[in-house]
Amino acid sequence: MLMSPPSTTEILNRLLVLHMRSLPMYLGYAPPYELYTNERAKAVLDQMVEDQKRTVDRLGTLILDSSGTIDYGEFPMSFTSLHDLSLEYLLNLLIERQQKFVAACEKLADALSMAPYAQAAAREAVGEAKGHLENLQELKASLE
Repeated sequence: MLMSPPSTTEILNRLLVLHMRSLPMYLGYAPPYELYTNERAKAVLDQMVEDQKRTVDRLGTLILDSSGTIDYGEFPMSFTSLHDLSLEYLLNLLIERQQKFVAACEKLADALSMAPYAQAAAREAVGEAKGHLENLQELKASLE
C-alpha cells in the first residue's frame, strides 16, 4: 500500500510540536534551581524560550490560515527528572538535544518544498535554532 506524503499542515504541526515541547520550553515552565542561579545561563534559556514561543505563534498562524488544526503535543515524561541536575550536565544535555532539534527542523523544512511561504518560515526557525546552539556552546565554553 502506498502512503501519501504528509501534508503541509502535518509538517507544520510536527515543526510546531518540536518547538512547543522542546527541552528549553519545558525548562522555561519548570526551571531547575541550578540553571536559574546563573544569570548568563538564564539569559540564554530565556532567549531560546522567547524565540520558540514566537515560532510556535507563527507556525500556528500558518496552520490556521490553511484551515488546519493545531496539535501542541505533550512534553516527554523524562523531562520531569531533570530538576536536580548540575548546570554542566544540563548544558551538555541541552546542546545534545539542540543538535538533534536542528537536524529535525532542517528535515521538516526540506519537506516543505511545495509550500514556499511555509518553507521560508521553517528555514527561519532553523536559523534561530542554529543560533541557539551556538549560544549554548559558548555558554558551556565560558563555564569550563
